[in-house]
Amino acid sequence: MMAISRTEQSAIEAAAKECFVDNSRIAVSAFIIALQKRRVNTRNRLTRIVDSTDYLKLTQGNNVVVLTRNTFAAKVVQPALFSSPPLPLPLPLPLPFPFQDAEKLAVEAAAKECFVDSSTVDVAVFVQALQRRNIVTRGRLTLIVDATNYLEMTHNNTMVVLTRNIFPDETEYPSYRSPSRNNAAWPLQNTGPSSVIRSAPLVTNPTTTVPPLTFNCDTDAIFDLLGDIGLDDLDLEDIGVTDILIDVGSNMAAKINGKVVQYDYVIERDDVDTILEKLPNGAPTAKQSNRVIFGQTLHRLATVMYDGVITGVTIRVGRNVSGFLPIFKGLVEDKNVLLCGAPNVGKTTMLREVCKYLSWEKCLCLIDSSGEVCGDSENKNHIVGTSRVFRPEDPDKQYATLLDCVRNHSPDVIAIDELNTKEEVEVCQTIALRSIKMVAAVHGNIEDLVSNPMLNKALGGSTQALVSDQMAVNGRKVVVQRTTRPIFDVVINIKRTPEGLEYSFIEDVADDVTRIMEGKTIQVRTRRIVGDEMLETMSELSVPL
Repeated sequence: MMAISRTEQSAIEAAAKECFVDNSRIAVSAFIIALQKRRVNTRNRLTRIVDSTDYLKLTQGNNVVVLTRNTFAAKVVQPALFSSPPLPLPLPLPLPFPFQDAEKLAVEAAAKECFVDSSTVDVAVFVQALQRRNIVTRGRLTLIVDATNYLEMTHNNTMVVLTRNIFPDETEYPSYRSPSRNNAAWPLQNTGPSSVIRSAPLVTNPTTTVPPLTFNCDTDAIFDLLGDIGLDDLDLEDIGVTDILIDVGSNMAAKINGKVVQYDYVIERDDVDTILEKLPNGAPTAKQSNRVIFGQTLHRLATVMYDGVITGVTIRVGRNVSGFLPIFKGLVEDKNVLLCGAPNVGKTTMLREVCKYLSWEKCLCLIDSSGEVCGDSENKNHIVGTSRVFRPEDPDKQYATLLDCVRNHSPDVIAIDELNTKEEVEVCQTIALRSIKMVAAVHGNIEDLVSNPMLNKALGGSTQALVSDQMAVNGRKVVVQRTTRPIFDVVINIKRTPEGLEYSFIEDVADDVTRIMEGKTIQVRTRRIVGDEMLETMSELSVPL
């Protein structure tokens, strides 16, 4: 195998110096590109290149390159690439334990910055506050916390807790230095086994006090429909109950917090027939997309068909939820917004709140093909504000109603509950090019949509391209590229977590989709409401395709 020459060693060091400016970990594709720009042959040699250094290593299945120590002395002359010499990495001042007075004050200052509205912060936030004050944290964080008598680590060392207030107002702390390329700290990385790799937060804003979310569910409508079937088992006051599953010959079941729970009651044919007879407008038909809406809080019923015969029903429990405004306020105004996520995470609920907010002082036309957004009520102001609601006679021709809104009703904003077909996406693209803003919801997470050939045009489409050796990614010369400008400016990715619903905002869709296709990380703003507090973090995600 080809040996590593001295010229290549200098080029490798220059590539590392370019890549490891603000972070001690990068995607392997970014490092390969930096090497290839310096004409270093990486094909089948990357492991050997990394092993030839004493400051780099490959981790996470050879997908991430880690800088294990800073080797970039100012006297090193790198091969020419930059118009001016790149700035050196930070060299924090290592202070021994026990604390010196300067370090003790710096730790107190970092704590005073972090613990403003809460007594608990993410460990990455505290680490960055320390590093901004030139304190070495690598391998010393536990020592730093233990050396104080007012901090402790919890939740498997992922959170720092302030156990008592030790901040007298007259204390003078070292001045705060905003991070720059001269003193930038390296955020710790926290990668998990999931397909989306999340780094530790780059920035966590102080918690904001907000009105708590309120939930309203028309439970009587469901119990009137079910009769005695679920009277003893179902607890619809539990907001974790999202679906009721009824199949002839099987036990009644419910989906609670994402898990299916079986009950003792065995469903018979008469039970299903009775439920369908009680529906105000009868059983749903194919023309209605096999959906019927009932109750004040817009429950949804769909039938299970087997060889043309109805053998069961699925009831989606509808709830009116208010209090979402702080989640999206300031991020959706005058923008094309796409809500995405797995089924049953609250996309329609969020769409209602966004429509209610954007409809004031604007003409907002809402396409509600299934009636799931606002139901059949004539008074819809409490649901979607002053939105004008359209319901296509044929749900399969939703795109025709979209065009009718543009031609005849002078909309400022058009909202659509579900994008399902390529034709609908193409119509949305023409609407966005006419200076009309779009709000839409779609099933699937951001990584699913980028790979979905039917719907990915909403994010700019994709095509395979043959590139040069210099632009190859991980040695692959056939890469995926975005074909056109995305329809949507902002994507809100809704995800159900053990801590509750999490809303991730991708605010530069064009650039971030390109970065996803290139295997690079993207920056994401995440918000969630816990009680009467809204937590916001800025973090980096790696989204493998």
